[in-house]
Amino acid sequence: HRISTADEERAMSEWETVVGLEVHVELATETKLFSHAPNRFGDAPNTNITPVCLGLPGSLPVLNRRAVELAMTIGLALGCEIRPSVFHRKNYFYPDLPKGYQISQHDVPVARGGFVDVTLPLGGGGRRFALERMHIEEDTGKLTHEGADALKGSDASLGDYNRAGTPLLEIVTEPCMRSGQEASEYAQELQRIVRFTEVGDGNLSEGSMRCDVNVSVRAVGDERLGTKVEVKNLNSFSAMQRAVDFEFERQTGLLEAGRGGDIVQETRLWDENKRETA
Repeated sequence: HRISTADEERAMSEWETVVGLEVHVELATETKLFSHAPNRFGDAPNTNITPVCLGLPGSLPVLNRRAVELAMTIGLALGCEIRPSVFHRKNYFYPDLPKGYQISQHDVPVARGGFVDVTLPLGGGGRRFALERMHIEEDTGKLTHEGADALKGSDASLGDYNRAGTPLLEIVTEPCMRSGQEASEYAQELQRIVRFTEVGDGNLSEGSMRCDVNVSVRAVGDERLGTKVEVKNLNSFSAMQRAVDFEFERQTGLLEAGRGGDIVQETRLWDENKRETA
C-alpha cells in the first residue's frame, strides 16, 4: 500500500498544511429549536414557519428540550465534557436570516473537548482528531438565485424560510489535520457516528450535514499557525479533500514566490466545475 501522490509530495515538502473543520449537523427533532413549526425537509416553501421563526413582534421562543438531549447524546459519544450553557444573539444582517440575528451557544457551548478516532485507508494508520467544542444554534433560511450570472448577478432571489430555526449542532475541531484526506476521512467517520446515535441523518445532499474547512500553511517544524482561509460550499467528501489540497498548492505557491502577504484571512467558495477555490 502506498499513500497518494499528493500526500507523498506533501511529505517531502518544506511546507505543511494545517486543517480544522467546522461541521454543522441538523438535529433530528420533530419541531424547530424555539417553535412548534415542523422540522421537515422537502415541503413547499414557507409552509413550516411560525411568528417565532420570523422574529415577529411579540413572539416568544421556547427551547426544544429534545434538541438539547440530542446534542448531549453525541457529545457523550465523542467523549466531550457536557457543560452548563447559555444562548446569546449573534447579530448580523443577511436576507436568509429573517430575525436579523441568530440565537446561538457560541460563547458558552454545551460541550467542550472530545475526539474522533479515524483509521486512514491504504495503510495510513489510526489518527485521533481532537475536538475544541460543540454548540447548538439556529439554522438560517435558504435563498435561491434565479437567472444567476457570474458578472451580472441574479435577476431575482427567492427566500424559503422553512429551514430557519431548525436546530443545528456545530462541531468544531482543533487545527489538528494535515491533509485533505484526513479531513475527508474525519468527516465521513463523524457522519457515521451522527447516524449511529440517531442524532441526525447526516445527509450532505439535503444540507442536513454541512462542512467548512479552515486551511493554513506553515513551514515544517514551525509551531505558529499560518493565515487561515475558510472554504465553504463543500457538498461532498471528495470536494472537501480536493479543496484542502488546492488551498495547500495555492498558498504554498504564494509563499515560495515571496508573496505570503497576499494570503489573507478570508472566506472562499469551492467551484466544483473548475476544481478550485475563489
